[in-house]
Amino acid sequence: MHGTHGGLVLRPDVRKGLGLLATGALIGGGTTVSAAIGAGPGWALLAAVSFGAVVVFGAVNTYVTRIILTPQEVIERGAVYRRRRARSRVAEVVRARIAAPNASPADTVFLLDARRSRLLRLTVGHYPRGEVDRLVGALGVPCGGPSEPVSADELAKMYPGLDLVSAFERHPYRFASAITGAVVAAVLVGVLAAVRLGAF
Repeated sequence: MHGTHGGLVLRPDVRKGLGLLATGALIGGGTTVSAAIGAGPGWALLAAVSFGAVVVFGAVNTYVTRIILTPQEVIERGAVYRRRRARSRVAEVVRARIAAPNASPADTVFLLDARRSRLLRLTVGHYPRGEVDRLVGALGVPCGGPSEPVSADELAKMYPGLDLVSAFERHPYRFASAITGAVVAAVLVGVLAAVRLGAF
């Protein structure tokens, strides 16, 4: 973290971020390309190029992502987005490690206003924990949150009415099942239509 005109600039741990990205690329890329090879070399090349583009974007985003705290604003900047809120509106911080299925708990900071409405959600899992502590301390407002990792649903129940997490995060398996069912239904409809048209 670096100071800037009375403020702070928080940068992610690039080595940690790129390490996770490389691991994901090796596992996900290998699986994707292997599955596409069975469909032909053209599909395999398309899968490799597409996955490569995703990895490059992830690396660029890791380098340019910042959380900037100035005397006037809190700013979260990424490769394709910039979110900014007036620092004077921040009245409370909720900090939690949110556990998701098949993933490590993600350190997350929620900035709330005086009405306890969510101003900004900062996912800070790739940032050094000590620097996140400094950021929260520099805001100078009350900070609370669970001491142990919690699921999104558990966090929502701890802070009812605050709309900290989405319905998708609270019920990932339910949404995944619904999406899978919709995809299967669409495929079956497509196959039946093709059969009726004599494509098979």
